[in-house]
Amino acid sequence: MATQPKKMNIIKQVLIGYKNEMSVRDLAAIHSMSPTTVQRYLKIAREDPLGIDSLLQLDDPELNHRFNGGNPAYCDKRFEDFKTRLQYFEQELKHKHMTAQLLWEEYRQDVPDGYSLTQFRYHLKQNIIAVKPSTVLKMLHQPGAKMYIDFAGDKLSYIDMETGEIIQVETFVAVLPYSGYTYITCIPSQGIEHFLGAVDCAIRFFGGAPRMLVPDNLRSAVKSFDKWSPGITDGLNDLATHYGCCALPTRVRKPKDKALVEDAVHKGYKRIYAPLRNRVFHSIVELNKAIAELLEKYNSRRMQGCDYSRAERFLAGEKQELLPLPRDCYQMKRHAVLTVAPNSFIQLGTERHHYSVPNRLIGYKVEVVFTSSQVRIFHNGSCVATHPRSLRSGGYTYDSHHLPSQTQQYYAYSPQYFIDKGNKYGETVKHVLRELFSVTDRPAELYYRSAQGILALAKETDPKLFNMACGIAVKYDRCSYKFISNLVKSRCQGYLALQDGDMQTENIAPTIHSNIRGPQAFK
Repeated sequence: MATQPKKMNIIKQVLIGYKNEMSVRDLAAIHSMSPTTVQRYLKIAREDPLGIDSLLQLDDPELNHRFNGGNPAYCDKRFEDFKTRLQYFEQELKHKHMTAQLLWEEYRQDVPDGYSLTQFRYHLKQNIIAVKPSTVLKMLHQPGAKMYIDFAGDKLSYIDMETGEIIQVETFVAVLPYSGYTYITCIPSQGIEHFLGAVDCAIRFFGGAPRMLVPDNLRSAVKSFDKWSPGITDGLNDLATHYGCCALPTRVRKPKDKALVEDAVHKGYKRIYAPLRNRVFHSIVELNKAIAELLEKYNSRRMQGCDYSRAERFLAGEKQELLPLPRDCYQMKRHAVLTVAPNSFIQLGTERHHYSVPNRLIGYKVEVVFTSSQVRIFHNGSCVATHPRSLRSGGYTYDSHHLPSQTQQYYAYSPQYFIDKGNKYGETVKHVLRELFSVTDRPAELYYRSAQGILALAKETDPKLFNMACGIAVKYDRCSYKFISNLVKSRCQGYLALQDGDMQTENIAPTIHSNIRGPQAFK
């Protein structure tokens, strides 16, 4: 019985070993063949006019043909005829619904004594699919062209240390289809801020941006579903613009459009979910750290049927094709239209923080574009102010040049304006307002709202009670709206109890207690 021909990759290994000065005996032992066979292969290689280096560069069918590979099929006249038809076969197989079976039937009509179906499939695979695997793959997925985005259906979780509650999180998956290089992380929700943050992290992880982002049809990516022209959310469009790419979601109910990312999710279950199944985490940061360690192993693992890993293929053929990264990370932008208050500030966000605007725009509407780190204020298309974003509740961020007190122009609002307004409620109220504006290291505009609040309390509160509250504020040097408001709400009961119910508005002379905090302070 004839010996089964050796695979061309084994013959190449023999030639490489010979170049590296390995002995015939060692080569025979390593590749499980007789020394006679090794010598025969080496003799053919030495006698071939191409030389060993050029032979190693040949594709398997060409090398097999030169060695005959122990397979007489490549010396058969049928093969010479078959080679002339290869280009036609390749073009025909691109047609929709065309199969190798149908192609063979047509081939046998032209060549009745041609190859059988089994041999036809074999040579077709060797010379079209096997000879040009990278060409076919690049036709389907160009390096750096796309990044597929999806969420895993199953969720991971961690335990909150303070409440003991199990917090479930979403698993975000992004994959570059050319190399299969994958990014996986957990985020609190699929909300647009968390989603865009994860996309930004994925692009930074890959070290470059693809030319197209291909998300699934989730709400954070698509605002209106349409077969031909889906509406992309403003946030995703902004992110794509930031990185110089575009976004196009997959078609609805077309799972083949995102088959690779679905496969990445499936592999993530085996390579990441399964190893973490018995581990307990106490924060999303801790969870993501464990995921990152397993993800590195996954990307470095050799792919089935390949002699390279996802990371190797990415570094070799895709990383250099990605678009270069801008200097700054993407931050989601929000918009608001606000009116500049008389103190030259706008109030922004749920934290109700105040930002200054040039005083010439008092009373005008301005457009505010803000991110998690920056606030930009526009009027008539021009940026008039830029501030760092602050989340301090009720605080003030300002440029002193914006404020009316820094100019010679007169505005209705000023410290004297409020002091004069308070004078009609009595000397005590006037004194409170004077003390309010006595801080010299901060602009007076920062206290306009407090002054407005005190005057509003004066209008709404019984004069006797309000003057009593102001007198207490002066006595304890706590001339602020919040302190006076709390006294009014409690009707000064704690202080009156301290004075045994004998306190009079005209003669406020409280005894300063050593501890004025807590419910026991006035007992």
